[in-house]
Amino acid sequence: MTSSVAPVAIIWDGSRHVAAIWRQSAPIRFLAAEEAGGRISLIAAADAGTAPLHGKLPAGSRALHAVTLNADGRLTAIPAQLDERLSLTDADRRTPGLSLMRVHRDADGALALQSEPAGVQSDAENAVLASGFNQASGSEAEGFRLLVGPFLNPEDERAALTQMVAIRSGSAEGLTLSFSGDDAEAASEGLLVAHLPAAMREARQALGQIDQELRLAIETELDLLAASLTDQRDVDATGLGRLAALRRGFRMLRPQAKADGSAGIALPDWVEGDEIIVFAAPRRQLTWAGEGEAISGAPMTLRWQGGAFAVTSHRQGYAASTATELTLGASGGNALVVAEAGNSAPLHDDLALAAGRLADGLWRATSALQPARLATMLDEISGRATHAPVGPFARLDGRAKDAAPASLLDALAATAGIDPARTDELGERTLDEQIAMLLRAIAQPQLARRACAVRLALPLPGTAREEATLERLLAWYEDPNLPQVLAREAMALAGHDRRAMRLLHDVAASAHQGWLNASLATEVEQAVADAAARSGQRRLSPLDTLLLDLRRQPQRQPAPGLEAVARMRSELGEAAQQASQPAAITDELARRLGEVTPGEIILLHGHFAGLRREVEQALAAADLIRAWEQVAGYPDLAARAHRGGDPVRGAQRLTATSRHFAGSLMHVESLAPALAGLTAQIDALLGPASDAKGRSKTLRATLENYSRLLLAQMVLREADAAFAEIPFAARALADPRDTGFGAAYRRLRAGAGDMLPRYLAAAAALTGLDHHWGVALAAGAAATASRQDA
Repeated sequence: MTSSVAPVAIIWDGSRHVAAIWRQSAPIRFLAAEEAGGRISLIAAADAGTAPLHGKLPAGSRALHAVTLNADGRLTAIPAQLDERLSLTDADRRTPGLSLMRVHRDADGALALQSEPAGVQSDAENAVLASGFNQASGSEAEGFRLLVGPFLNPEDERAALTQMVAIRSGSAEGLTLSFSGDDAEAASEGLLVAHLPAAMREARQALGQIDQELRLAIETELDLLAASLTDQRDVDATGLGRLAALRRGFRMLRPQAKADGSAGIALPDWVEGDEIIVFAAPRRQLTWAGEGEAISGAPMTLRWQGGAFAVTSHRQGYAASTATELTLGASGGNALVVAEAGNSAPLHDDLALAAGRLADGLWRATSALQPARLATMLDEISGRATHAPVGPFARLDGRAKDAAPASLLDALAATAGIDPARTDELGERTLDEQIAMLLRAIAQPQLARRACAVRLALPLPGTAREEATLERLLAWYEDPNLPQVLAREAMALAGHDRRAMRLLHDVAASAHQGWLNASLATEVEQAVADAAARSGQRRLSPLDTLLLDLRRQPQRQPAPGLEAVARMRSELGEAAQQASQPAAITDELARRLGEVTPGEIILLHGHFAGLRREVEQALAAADLIRAWEQVAGYPDLAARAHRGGDPVRGAQRLTATSRHFAGSLMHVESLAPALAGLTAQIDALLGPASDAKGRSKTLRATLENYSRLLLAQMVLREADAAFAEIPFAARALADPRDTGFGAAYRRLRAGAGDMLPRYLAAAAALTGLDHHWGVALAAGAAATASRQDA
């Protein structure tokens, strides 16, 4: 074991808390976690220095990337694999590259690190907070790679050893297991004992050989008997009574602590043919201290053979994956973990394997797996570090940690004004693209917002010339008509340049809809320019392209007077911004405002006004949707259905597959008043249905379908309440075995999607009243809207 040569060391508590300590100062540093599905999330960032980075891993994550932005603008990433078997007790310390790391507090109270060869004593030995292994491979030239084991607090490490002995009772039956450790907690916590009776094993085998129907009948009777004889004083660690546990094939028990600091468990029904399996929580060492050879490792099986106890350890040795072997070398001396030879064997049958899976589930469900002291220490230090952050990246990291554990991109959405849906999509991209957008958003937030709006992945910041080229590329790419332009250019290239045609055709289908990197966008722009040069066409600017499309549309309004045109000219720039036009159009319009003709001013002003009305209608529709949801009892349902929290888009997604059902409600006579009220609200917002065109027509369809979905849910609850008001109906509904009215009600209720008219008619007939189903939805939404206006 040698001192680590890697420029970074990783501290891992064995669960979800991690920290990274750099040995030398770097301009900017990042810590990213890779999830099982391949998604990479930035979980920590810091500015220049060597201060440790702290983060919390997503659930199931076992891979990290420690990334450094060097002074020359290059990214250097060191991948780290978290391996819980690279532990202090199991690792082969002769492994090349393996280093023992000791973590302690420095004079300022921050984390400090020491890596030492074996046998070297630390000056801060008494102040060690945690220790564990890092294994580095590779070099500075070819790149470093790390394997990281779980770090233990010294108190956790000392409390990990437990010794076990077994004592037979004086008679032929009965067994007592005793456990001892450094303290009572070490002896009683983190242990599970599975008792596998030989008689039950034989009964299961015999039961499997009889007729299937008879076996099912016997098992049913056993289940009924177990349910009737449940005694809470005689349940095992899984909550099953004795008979139910034996029906499963084994009982799972926990040792009980004693006053002398030891723990024990009595098994009065044990006989010589029975089998005992003892499971230990991760990082807990279990040792047989009874007669015979000392054996360590869990799970551990205990049997009576030849007048003595036979003990077998089932601890599995480390089996490196193919990628690990290729990385670290396949020679025998490079094994990370060495299994003890002789007494080690795998669990042998289905009952033992089932007990092992159950024990693993119980460890995950309890806090035994969590090294609480180290996790608390990392939380405390990281919390103190975020109280007074220094630098833009430290402040961003602090904002991410103030709320629930989230990636830095989530914090970026709140600080830079980027759409949360875009940052969520960006999290699926490569780590380099995420870091590049993070750097852009901090230094150039407006540029980052524009790029995220059209889903263009930007490169890392470069020289002034590269930035100017990138600005021009973004202005070209964010043209809203770009997909149509690329499609036309691809058709024009058919038969001339098949490669360019395929490129433009593919990008036309994904432009603004999926993420493209800047290099591909540059290639597409060059292909379009080359095609225009070959054909002798003049390349149109975004403003000229917009004017060309507007001229092709029929104009129905009469030409206004000169005063009105002058007013439109003065309002044109502000109208373009209010209509959320791309910067390429607004900048060009500001430069060429004196060249725009009166006819073009009228076209542009009308176009911008229409877009602004669409934006205002979408905002008003979102308010109407929220008012409906508040009355129906489903607040923010549509907003939760969209990653960006847009109620209109969420309602569009919820109604995408339910248009036919929503339309069928128009034929339910008892819903006519409620539907008329909802239609009146939509007409007041969007105007008559006969005047709807384009986006207004789509928005109307979304509001109609979504309001009817909410109406259907609301009238179902009203009908349920009507049934419950009748005494005999309430009694029938409360009895699940009622074969008359209760069964008919449940059939109607289960098929309410198709049987809604009959269900409402049955409720009206039962109560003898003419119900106006759902009218409260329209009335309540109108009242809510009036209160908001006031």
